[in-house]
Amino acid sequence: MADFSFTKIKPRSIEDEIISRLRDAIVSGQFPPGTHLNESEIAKQMEVSRIPIREAIKKLEQEGLVVRQPNKGVYVISFTEQDVRETFSLRARLESMAFEWAIPNITNDDLAQLRALVKEQETAIAERRYDELARLDMRFHELICLKAGHSRLLKIWYELHAQGQMLLNLRFRLLPDYTPKTVTEDHLKILDAIERSDVDSAVQLTDDISERVISECIETLVGFTASMEAVFR
Repeated sequence: MADFSFTKIKPRSIEDEIISRLRDAIVSGQFPPGTHLNESEIAKQMEVSRIPIREAIKKLEQEGLVVRQPNKGVYVISFTEQDVRETFSLRARLESMAFEWAIPNITNDDLAQLRALVKEQETAIAERRYDELARLDMRFHELICLKAGHSRLLKIWYELHAQGQMLLNLRFRLLPDYTPKTVTEDHLKILDAIERSDVDSAVQLTDDISERVISECIETLVGFTASMEAVFR
Protein backbone atom coordinates (compact mmCIF):
# COMPACT_ATOMS: atom_id res chain seq x y z
CA MET A 1 0.00 0.00 0.00
CA ALA A 2 0.97 3.64 -0.26
CA ASP A 3 3.26 5.16 2.38
CA PHE A 4 0.34 6.21 4.55
CA SER A 5 -1.18 4.81 7.75
CA PHE A 6 -4.41 5.32 9.68
CA THR A 7 -4.76 6.32 13.34
CA LYS A 8 -6.82 4.45 15.92
CA ILE A 9 -10.62 4.78 15.60
CA LYS A 10 -12.21 6.80 18.43
CA PRO A 11 -15.42 5.44 20.02
CA ARG A 12 -18.58 6.51 18.10
CA SER A 13 -20.17 5.22 14.89
CA ILE A 14 -17.35 2.89 13.86
CA GLU A 15 -18.77 1.93 10.47
CA ASP A 16 -19.42 5.55 9.42
CA GLU A 17 -16.01 6.62 10.68
CA ILE A 18 -14.25 3.88 8.72
CA ILE A 19 -16.12 4.70 5.51
CA SER A 20 -15.37 8.40 5.95
CA ARG A 21 -11.66 7.85 6.57
CA LEU A 22 -11.22 5.46 3.67
CA ARG A 23 -13.18 7.71 1.33
CA ASP A 24 -11.16 10.77 2.35
CA ALA A 25 -7.86 8.89 1.89
CA ILE A 26 -8.90 7.86 -1.63
CA VAL A 27 -10.45 11.15 -2.74
CA SER A 28 -7.57 13.25 -1.40
CA GLY A 29 -5.01 11.08 -3.20
CA GLN A 30 -3.32 9.64 -0.12
CA PHE A 31 -4.24 6.33 -1.75
CA PRO A 32 -3.59 7.02 -5.45
CA PRO A 33 -5.43 5.23 -8.29
CA GLY A 34 -4.37 1.59 -8.52
CA THR A 35 -3.41 1.28 -4.83
CA HIS A 36 -4.08 -2.14 -3.31
CA LEU A 37 -6.17 -1.92 -0.13
CA ASN A 38 -5.06 -4.53 2.37
CA GLU A 39 -8.04 -5.16 4.69
CA SER A 40 -5.92 -6.78 7.41
CA GLU A 41 -3.41 -3.93 7.47
CA ILE A 42 -6.13 -1.26 7.57
CA ALA A 43 -7.95 -3.10 10.37
CA LYS A 44 -4.70 -3.34 12.35
CA GLN A 45 -3.95 0.39 11.93
CA MET A 46 -7.47 1.40 12.97
CA GLU A 47 -7.55 -1.21 15.74
CA VAL A 48 -10.85 -2.71 14.63
CA SER A 49 -11.88 -6.12 13.28
CA ARG A 50 -11.86 -6.88 9.57
CA ILE A 51 -15.67 -7.10 9.43
CA PRO A 52 -16.41 -3.32 9.47
CA ILE A 53 -13.47 -2.74 7.09
CA ARG A 54 -14.99 -5.26 4.67
CA GLU A 55 -18.42 -3.60 4.93
CA ALA A 56 -16.91 -0.14 4.36
CA ILE A 57 -15.10 -1.36 1.27
CA LYS A 58 -18.40 -2.76 -0.10
CA LYS A 59 -19.88 0.73 0.28
CA LEU A 60 -16.92 2.26 -1.55
CA GLU A 61 -17.40 -0.28 -4.33
CA GLN A 62 -20.97 0.99 -4.73
CA GLU A 63 -19.64 4.54 -4.94
CA GLY A 64 -17.24 3.51 -7.69
CA LEU A 65 -14.10 4.38 -5.74
CA VAL A 66 -12.68 0.87 -5.47
CA VAL A 67 -12.87 -2.29 -7.58
CA ARG A 68 -12.53 -5.91 -6.51
CA GLN A 69 -10.35 -8.05 -8.76
CA PRO A 70 -10.96 -11.82 -8.47
CA ASN A 71 -8.15 -13.63 -6.65
CA LYS A 72 -6.20 -10.37 -6.31
CA GLY A 73 -8.04 -8.13 -3.87
CA VAL A 74 -9.44 -4.60 -3.75
CA TYR A 75 -7.85 -1.67 -5.55
CA VAL A 76 -8.52 2.07 -5.77
CA ILE A 77 -10.18 2.74 -9.11
CA SER A 78 -7.88 3.58 -12.03
CA PHE A 79 -9.70 5.89 -14.42
CA THR A 80 -9.73 5.63 -18.19
CA GLU A 81 -10.29 8.57 -20.55
CA GLN A 82 -13.81 7.26 -21.11
CA ASP A 83 -14.42 7.30 -17.33
CA VAL A 84 -13.39 10.97 -17.23
CA ARG A 85 -15.67 11.90 -20.14
CA GLU A 86 -18.63 10.01 -18.68
CA THR A 87 -18.19 11.44 -15.16
CA PHE A 88 -17.98 15.10 -16.12
CA SER A 89 -20.38 15.05 -19.07
CA LEU A 90 -23.07 13.49 -16.86
CA ARG A 91 -22.28 15.91 -14.06
CA ALA A 92 -22.64 18.82 -16.52
CA ARG A 93 -26.06 17.57 -17.62
CA LEU A 94 -27.20 17.21 -14.01
CA GLU A 95 -25.96 20.67 -13.06
CA SER A 96 -27.56 22.21 -16.15
CA MET A 97 -30.88 20.75 -15.06
CA ALA A 98 -30.19 21.91 -11.50
CA PHE A 99 -29.90 25.53 -12.71
CA GLU A 100 -33.33 25.33 -14.31
CA TRP A 101 -34.87 24.18 -11.03
CA ALA A 102 -32.66 26.12 -8.61
CA ILE A 103 -32.50 29.66 -10.00
CA PRO A 104 -36.15 30.49 -9.17
CA ASN A 105 -35.50 29.30 -5.59
CA ILE A 106 -32.21 31.07 -4.89
CA THR A 107 -32.44 33.84 -2.31
CA ASN A 108 -30.14 36.71 -1.41
CA ASP A 109 -28.89 34.63 1.51
CA ASP A 110 -28.00 31.83 -0.91
CA LEU A 111 -26.12 34.28 -3.13
CA ALA A 112 -24.22 35.53 -0.09
CA GLN A 113 -23.30 31.95 0.81
CA LEU A 114 -22.08 31.29 -2.74
CA ARG A 115 -19.99 34.49 -2.66
CA ALA A 116 -18.52 33.43 0.70
CA LEU A 117 -17.51 30.09 -0.83
CA VAL A 118 -15.72 31.92 -3.65
CA LYS A 119 -13.85 34.00 -1.07
CA GLU A 120 -12.82 30.83 0.75
CA GLN A 121 -11.64 29.42 -2.57
CA GLU A 122 -9.49 32.51 -3.16
CA THR A 123 -7.90 32.00 0.26
CA ALA A 124 -7.26 28.32 -0.45
CA ILE A 125 -5.59 29.25 -3.75
CA ALA A 126 -3.39 31.86 -2.08
CA GLU A 127 -2.33 29.34 0.54
CA ARG A 128 -1.91 26.54 -2.05
CA ARG A 129 -4.35 24.27 -0.18
CA TYR A 130 -5.60 22.50 -3.27
CA ASP A 131 -7.39 19.64 -1.49
CA GLU A 132 -9.44 22.27 0.30
CA LEU A 133 -10.01 24.10 -2.98
CA ALA A 134 -11.42 20.92 -4.55
CA ARG A 135 -13.75 20.48 -1.56
CA LEU A 136 -14.96 24.09 -1.79
CA ASP A 137 -15.42 23.73 -5.56
CA MET A 138 -17.73 20.76 -5.03
CA ARG A 139 -19.53 22.56 -2.16
CA PHE A 140 -20.35 25.47 -4.50
CA HIS A 141 -22.05 23.15 -6.99
CA GLU A 142 -23.67 21.11 -4.22
CA LEU A 143 -25.46 24.20 -2.90
CA ILE A 144 -26.96 24.87 -6.33
CA CYS A 145 -28.09 21.23 -6.61
CA LEU A 146 -29.64 21.42 -3.14
CA LYS A 147 -31.60 24.53 -4.11
CA ALA A 148 -33.04 22.66 -7.09
CA GLY A 149 -35.18 20.71 -4.65
CA HIS A 150 -34.95 17.62 -6.87
CA SER A 151 -34.17 14.59 -4.69
CA ARG A 152 -33.41 12.16 -7.53
CA LEU A 153 -31.11 14.61 -9.28
CA LEU A 154 -29.29 15.21 -6.00
CA LYS A 155 -28.92 11.46 -5.35
CA ILE A 156 -27.29 10.86 -8.75
CA TRP A 157 -25.10 13.98 -8.33
CA TYR A 158 -23.84 12.65 -4.99
CA GLU A 159 -23.02 9.30 -6.61
CA LEU A 160 -20.71 11.16 -9.02
CA HIS A 161 -19.38 13.49 -6.35
CA ALA A 162 -16.58 11.33 -4.95
CA GLN A 163 -15.22 10.27 -8.35
CA GLY A 164 -15.34 13.85 -9.60
CA GLN A 165 -13.53 15.19 -6.55
CA MET A 166 -10.92 12.44 -6.84
CA LEU A 167 -10.19 13.50 -10.43
CA LEU A 168 -10.13 17.19 -9.52
CA ASN A 169 -7.68 16.54 -6.68
CA LEU A 170 -5.46 14.62 -9.09
CA ARG A 171 -5.60 17.56 -11.49
CA PHE A 172 -4.64 20.05 -8.77
CA ARG A 173 -1.61 17.97 -7.78
CA LEU A 174 -0.26 16.80 -11.10
CA LEU A 175 -1.12 19.26 -13.90
CA PRO A 176 1.84 21.69 -14.05
CA ASP A 177 0.14 24.25 -16.29
CA TYR A 178 -3.17 24.25 -14.44
CA THR A 179 -4.21 27.65 -13.08
CA PRO A 180 -6.34 27.25 -9.92
CA LYS A 181 -7.74 30.77 -10.40
CA THR A 182 -9.99 29.36 -13.12
CA VAL A 183 -12.13 27.88 -10.32
CA THR A 184 -13.02 31.26 -8.87
CA GLU A 185 -13.29 32.90 -12.28
CA ASP A 186 -15.76 30.23 -13.40
CA HIS A 187 -17.80 30.53 -10.24
CA LEU A 188 -18.02 34.31 -10.44
CA LYS A 189 -19.39 33.99 -13.99
CA ILE A 190 -21.94 31.45 -12.80
CA LEU A 191 -22.89 33.74 -9.91
CA ASP A 192 -23.44 36.60 -12.36
CA ALA A 193 -25.77 34.40 -14.46
CA ILE A 194 -27.69 33.31 -11.35
CA GLU A 195 -28.12 36.92 -10.21
CA ARG A 196 -29.57 37.76 -13.64
CA SER A 197 -31.77 34.65 -13.52
CA ASP A 198 -30.15 33.72 -16.83
CA VAL A 199 -30.53 29.95 -17.03
CA ASP A 200 -29.27 29.75 -20.63
CA SER A 201 -25.97 31.47 -19.76
CA ALA A 202 -25.52 29.29 -16.66
CA VAL A 203 -26.06 26.14 -18.75
CA GLN A 204 -23.66 27.32 -21.48
CA LEU A 205 -21.01 28.12 -18.88
CA THR A 206 -21.45 24.67 -17.36
CA ASP A 207 -20.97 23.02 -20.76
CA ASP A 208 -17.86 25.10 -21.51
CA ILE A 209 -16.33 24.45 -18.09
CA SER A 210 -17.07 20.73 -18.36
CA GLU A 211 -15.27 20.45 -21.70
CA ARG A 212 -12.20 22.20 -20.29
CA VAL A 213 -12.19 20.11 -17.11
CA ILE A 214 -12.47 16.90 -19.16
CA SER A 215 -9.47 17.96 -21.23
CA GLU A 216 -7.44 18.89 -18.14
CA CYS A 217 -8.28 15.68 -16.28
CA ILE A 218 -7.41 13.52 -19.28
CA GLU A 219 -4.07 15.34 -19.56
CA THR A 220 -3.51 14.68 -15.86
CA LEU A 221 -4.49 11.04 -16.26
CA VAL A 222 -2.05 10.53 -19.13
CA GLY A 223 0.77 12.06 -17.07
CA PHE A 224 -0.12 10.02 -13.98
CA THR A 225 -0.27 6.77 -15.97
CA ALA A 226 3.11 7.50 -17.55
CA SER A 227 4.68 8.22 -14.16
CA MET A 228 3.30 4.98 -12.68
CA GLU A 229 4.58 2.96 -15.62
CA ALA A 230 8.03 4.50 -15.14
CA VAL A 231 8.01 3.48 -11.46
CA PHE A 232 7.22 -0.16 -12.21
CA ARG A 233 9.48 -0.52 -15.25
